[in-house]
Amino acid sequence: MKNWIKIGAVALALQVTFSAQAQTEDPIEYFTDSKISDTKFSLAAIYAPSFASRRLALYEPVADGNELFAMLNNNAGGVFAQRYGMMAYYELRGMFHVGVGFTTQKSGFISKEFAVFDQNAIFQDTVGIFNAKTSYSALNIPIQFIFHTQITDIWALQVIPSYDLIFYNMIDRSWVGEGLPNYSADAVEGVLGTMYQRGATSTQYHKGFNGSIGFALGNEFTVADNLALTLRAEFRLGLLPINAADIALSEVPYGVGGSVGFRYYL
Repeated sequence: MKNWIKIGAVALALQVTFSAQAQTEDPIEYFTDSKISDTKFSLAAIYAPSFASRRLALYEPVADGNELFAMLNNNAGGVFAQRYGMMAYYELRGMFHVGVGFTTQKSGFISKEFAVFDQNAIFQDTVGIFNAKTSYSALNIPIQFIFHTQITDIWALQVIPSYDLIFYNMIDRSWVGEGLPNYSADAVEGVLGTMYQRGATSTQYHKGFNGSIGFALGNEFTVADNLALTLRAEFRLGLLPINAADIALSEVPYGVGGSVGFRYYL
């Protein structure tokens, strides 16, 4: 009996030895498809062209014999506008991002059919009827809220309401069209200026600050690791008139257009 036990023990030892020799000594390797970043911050560069115009919030013609102009048409024409700048985003959740940035804006609109009066005439004669172009530039601080829905691995749908703080650094108005008169000779020099400044040129009658609300709908496409292309259609509307209380004219700017940009996930 003891011999059988010894024989079994020897056989078991030999089996264990052969099994150990048969096992590979190569280390185990692990593979990943790509490097995954766990940061929630991202940066974006944007460019946003648009068709810009204005709506007339208030116009009550003055008819006391002292008015310098009368607007015969409440409609307005549009101009090409653009914004460009940078945004920084933080992902509060995968489907909700918030961003703040800094952009430069150049925009304006065309007001149609101003009847300009000669103030030196005994009877208030009309010098002519002209269009006026308003141009302005501003520094904006946009605040955006992105509702992000990932459709495929490379495509996401985004809905973006926004609010912009707008700081004007230039507002200019000039006559446009043919047959413009010599305003100095016709004693109506500065008529357009009265809409944004009255008296000394240092007295400005436009707001230095404004705000706008916006809404955009677009897509985000992954083009490389951590890099995405954004394409959006958007609408923006000023909250306040571009000019302060003046000669019964109150104009609110708006824009319809789109934006394109690249967003890099840190």
